[in-house]
Amino acid sequence: MKHLFKTIAALAAFALPAVAQEMRTFTDDLGRVVTYPVAPQRIAALHDITLTVPLLELGAEVVASQGRPGPDGAQMIRAGLLLTGQDFATGEIIDLGNNPVDIEVLTKVQPDLILTSSWQQADVAQLEQIAPTIVIDTQSGLRNDFALYDLLADLTGRQDALASQKARYDAQIAQLRRVAGDGPRLVSAFHAQNGDLSVWNPYSSFGKVLRDAGFTFPDLIGTIPEGTSRQLSAEHLPALDADVVFVSYRSDRGEVPADAHAELENALPGYCAYLTACQRGRMVLIPREEGWATSYVGLTMIAYAMTTALGTLDFSSER
Repeated sequence: MKHLFKTIAALAAFALPAVAQEMRTFTDDLGRVVTYPVAPQRIAALHDITLTVPLLELGAEVVASQGRPGPDGAQMIRAGLLLTGQDFATGEIIDLGNNPVDIEVLTKVQPDLILTSSWQQADVAQLEQIAPTIVIDTQSGLRNDFALYDLLADLTGRQDALASQKARYDAQIAQLRRVAGDGPRLVSAFHAQNGDLSVWNPYSSFGKVLRDAGFTFPDLIGTIPEGTSRQLSAEHLPALDADVVFVSYRSDRGEVPADAHAELENALPGYCAYLTACQRGRMVLIPREEGWATSYVGLTMIAYAMTTALGTLDFSSER
């Protein structure tokens, strides 16, 4: 009987944290006041590259994620493997489908917090019946990618991990500044897509790294509202010229640098004649995935790539 009482007491003690779990409130980007666990243990993230990747990087307890088809047709977390070493095939993260996510699968996961975005089409009223649901505006420019990262660290109590990520990034930026020196400072970053030019302000992590390192951008980029993008006709290409031009390609779809050239050629035949950076060998082709996720690992990778590129380009004609 004594052993029975001890067992019951132990089970009761084990159950206490779930019963007495500390809660907090947060007003999300739809103006909804959401009450959720201070230390969530089963997070479902409904956008892979802007929510899942940074949450995994912060060490948050992600149990399920939105995903998308990879080059081989299998579902993947975009940039997840590159930046965090985690994907559906390598861990215990449940694939929720794409957009909208599969509500039935999500229900079975039993999350204690759902983080979704303005991009995700799953009905919020359905989501909040499953678990506390926080909606984050990832499209209007309300906050930039790394203000979003700060928010995710706060929501999940991972501020210490965030501080470490920022310290490493600051060291990378200092190195980039040293290597770039006092040479040409005008840079540009964009890509061609379906016959147009996709131009962002800033151009995801690529633009953030360059801006933080003290570079400036063509005036055309400055006319785009912060945190948003425009699809411009190819006739705008000369206005995007700079001392160095960075053009990205979709490595997650199996693309290579030649595909970026082909996209530009499709948008404007003979495009190189319109860019002095291209004519002088200063157009740098770079994979998009490492620089498109909301990721401090991605930032440091981009900073290293740009440090390497700027250290090898020839600027002697300007001196």
